[in-house]
Amino acid sequence: MRKANVFVADEVGALRNRYPIDAMQSSQMNMVNRTGILISTAYESLNNPMTEEVEYAQKVLDDLIDDPTLFALLYKPDDPKDWLSDKSLIEANPLAEVLEDNLEYLKKQRRTALDMPSSKKNFLTKHMNIFVDGDDSEVYIPSDELKKNMITTYDWTGREVFVGVDLSQTTDNTAVSMVTYDHDKDEYVAQSWAFIPEDSAENKSKVEKVDYFTMRDNGYCYFCGDKVISHRFVENFVLDLERKYGVIIKGIGYDRWNCVASANRWYEEGYDTIEIKQHSSVLHPATKLVKERVLKGSFKYLQNRLLEINFSNAREVKDSNLNTYVNKKKSTGKVDMVISILNAMALWNKEVEENLTSNFEERELIIL
Repeated sequence: MRKANVFVADEVGALRNRYPIDAMQSSQMNMVNRTGILISTAYESLNNPMTEEVEYAQKVLDDLIDDPTLFALLYKPDDPKDWLSDKSLIEANPLAEVLEDNLEYLKKQRRTALDMPSSKKNFLTKHMNIFVDGDDSEVYIPSDELKKNMITTYDWTGREVFVGVDLSQTTDNTAVSMVTYDHDKDEYVAQSWAFIPEDSAENKSKVEKVDYFTMRDNGYCYFCGDKVISHRFVENFVLDLERKYGVIIKGIGYDRWNCVASANRWYEEGYDTIEIKQHSSVLHPATKLVKERVLKGSFKYLQNRLLEINFSNAREVKDSNLNTYVNKKKSTGKVDMVISILNAMALWNKEVEENLTSNFEERELIIL
């Protein structure tokens, strides 16, 4: 029995899971020059293998993942929210730029999508290649905007910091971030670390398509514990930040889930520990602040490829009150480092905003 050196899968977005793709790839293990071709338009669901493939390809194109074996053509708008512009129409349908009849047809379909809401999803998926879902979720911060804020060195000595912790289940990723605010430059600076069980590193690298061994070697990630994360290791890591970096910890923000015992230990060691409730009404100010600061170029972060991948995974969701927050379930991969930053920024937001409000109230109104 001969096996195929090449397989082609069309309309991958219609698959319920990626088993058929994985099965074909596995069958090629002993082949030379093995090749798989995946083709699809977008679909009215985010829960399908093609969204994963597109996300992965985008990370390769953004230099977040090194994969020289991948060739990808992604015909989609740079800004999915700008689907009404001719620019986006051309980006999703490049042939329309030279085929006038096609361009006029697409414009007609766009007008129909505006006039007949029931046809909007079909236009977005089949003509604009935009995956849509029932929930309003979108990329939190574009990778190109984030990377403009990357710095390679920073002197933490004497800096006041808030520490944010996302202490997940013992078998999942955990993250710690410290953030300082430079009053003179009016900018924030962050540094983050991830923690995973050592025995899970190889499997996580394959499943998540992230080389955790390289991340560890670069100091972005720590392996602690065997099959489960050592919470004691993470606790000691936080307690050692002041000695190692010369910082002054103003407080430690944490999510109560899985973190009560650790928070108690930090409190007993003399640190101010503050629970950050994981609710949109609480996280919205910090979520908004980080995004605005990144876009303004005033949220710096120490070079960290794993953090960049976490940000590229993050998806922003609006609740019924239009409060925005990063939703783990809607995100396309691990976002623990982002959550730890938001926990720290929730404390900075409170302090900075309170100071601004206090200064405003102290001003006297003078009528000339």
